[in-house]
Amino acid sequence: MSFVSEKNGYESRLCPTLPRLATAIIELPDGVLMTASHSGRFGLPGGPSQRGELRSQALLRHIREQTGLRINTMLYLFDHITQHNAHKVYLAIAQGAPRLQEAGSRMTLITSPDTDTDVHVESRAILRRYAKVRGEQGPKSEAVRAMLQLARYIAKVE
Repeated sequence: MSFVSEKNGYESRLCPTLPRLATAIIELPDGVLMTASHSGRFGLPGGPSQRGELRSQALLRHIREQTGLRINTMLYLFDHITQHNAHKVYLAIAQGAPRLQEAGSRMTLITSPDTDTDVHVESRAILRRYAKVRGEQGPKSEAVRAMLQLARYIAKVE
């Protein structure tokens, strides 16, 4: 498993009560994986870290708990800070087929942040930023494209 460093100086300047979330973008052949509780809006999978847990570790745990997927590799993309949450966003390559792990939860795949699906506003904004990163030129965008090629290769091998 490979990780990209989480060191950022802004962490110490955030409000101490602002929830710190690990958020994953998992691209599958038919779209980006989204999850939701029984009656809630769809959002990107992930969740908060526990005391003493890195957000990258929390992400591995939450993905397994929510979808049953095992993460092989992940790439830190960016921080997405709102007045309600501080997200560390990762592009994750998952192994296996997603399965609902909690009664009443839901899953869907979307192909665009502008979908008609009821997607949480923060997840839409994160997906728009991700689309921008994918389309740009530079080292981060090249790393994203390489990760996506790897994900497609893994999907073919499975």
